[in-house]
Amino acid sequence: MVKKEKTHSVVKNLCKIKNDREIGQNELGALVGFDSSTMSKIFKGTRKLSLEDVSKIAAALNMRDIDLYTYPKIFRECENINNDIKAQLTVELREDLKEDVLKLIFGNSNTKVINKITR
Repeated sequence: MVKKEKTHSVVKNLCKIKNDREIGQNELGALVGFDSSTMSKIFKGTRKLSLEDVSKIAAALNMRDIDLYTYPKIFRECENINNDIKAQLTVELREDLKEDVLKLIFGNSNTKVINKITR
């Protein structure tokens, strides 16, 4: 007796892809080069997918390997993420309120900064 494994997320996503693209299990197998028995075992969870299998399936579907894991979302690498958050705020105040507001922002202990700004 063959032990059924928990359905892997890639297999669940393959089912979604099959349905979304309206292709049958055997048609998918033919694209990949797997016979119908192999495809049946994959979808039943009695045959594990190797990384090589995932690559073959992704290539046959014109997808990247990672997208079989994230489907229907598409994985996008985040390059050049700048973690330095910069903000600029411009506030126009009456002269008599300027020093009070700057004290609120910078605190009373930063009088040197406040004096430079108010001059």
